[in-house]
Amino acid sequence: MELKNRLLPFQVVPHAVHPHAAHATEKCNALCVMNNVSRETISFFVYHFLITSLVFFFTLLSCHPPSSHSPEYSPCNFGTVSRVIDGDTFELSDGTRVRLIGVDTPETVDTRTDVMWFGREASKKVKEWIVGEKVCLKRDRDKTQDTDKYGRLLRYVWKYPKSKKKTDNTEMSEGFFVNAEIIRQGYGFAYTRYPFQYLEDFRTYERDARQNNRGLWDRGKYKIWKKEIEKNKLFAETCGKLETICPADTIKYTGQSKTVRFFVKKSYDSGKAIFLNSKNNYKNRDNFTAVIFETDKNKFPPNAADVYMGKTIDVRGLVKIYNGRAEIILNSKSQIKIITSYPQ
Repeated sequence: MELKNRLLPFQVVPHAVHPHAAHATEKCNALCVMNNVSRETISFFVYHFLITSLVFFFTLLSCHPPSSHSPEYSPCNFGTVSRVIDGDTFELSDGTRVRLIGVDTPETVDTRTDVMWFGREASKKVKEWIVGEKVCLKRDRDKTQDTDKYGRLLRYVWKYPKSKKKTDNTEMSEGFFVNAEIIRQGYGFAYTRYPFQYLEDFRTYERDARQNNRGLWDRGKYKIWKKEIEKNKLFAETCGKLETICPADTIKYTGQSKTVRFFVKKSYDSGKAIFLNSKNNYKNRDNFTAVIFETDKNKFPPNAADVYMGKTIDVRGLVKIYNGRAEIILNSKSQIKIITSYPQ
């Protein structure tokens, strides 16, 4: 934080030298004796007054400014959000990726793990908040780190009503603090591995969300979600029955029309196409992908990537090979079916 110039709470004015210094000293001594106060006592109190004042001054400089959720400590840098990657990461219109400071939302795109509880909800909510919006981006007050190891900007983000939005770098006193609201509303955790400006505030928000069962802290809904996922995964184990094949075997049937039964571990809407994958890492040799191109999206349910995510589905079509992996391109809703029970 760049501290503003502050005036000292006191001002020391040097005394002029009297031409009769000795006489002035004698008068001062006499006055001190009359008041039963020695020069040493006066010096003691003056010394301690100066020390106390200096300590108070430097304490003001070193202490954190009052907790505030408005970007008042330095000007905003504005950028327009083009897309949200997951609940704590997004991309600006110039291609710059931004990671929200002090926030950790459940994983949805990490190729090393399954999609986590409430990860899709967090991503969806952040999309609603900021996609297409011009937002204020600010570094942490201490400015100790500008980017993370992946080259993403580390920033706090504020969103403003269009009527109050400014296009220059002037400060703004009110706004919707995205980082804080993610935690306050239960869409993410406070990421406290490293110190940051709002650490204690974020801890308080997380504790409050947990105590009130908001969002991902709702244990009842979590148990229902977990049970549903486990059930759907069991449905996928019936692949190979009733004229279906398993995703890992699909590549053997290149050029043939087949029905593939699989659990959708990852789904992704790139804007140009929707990808439904059988593996967390789509580059896995055994991964199978069902593809819905942009031109055919209107033939499928709205938000199809979310509709089929975490479900076991049957997809039927011509098996093709793309980059060494099997896929089927879907042109019609009749080619896909969600499995809701065990085959008879």
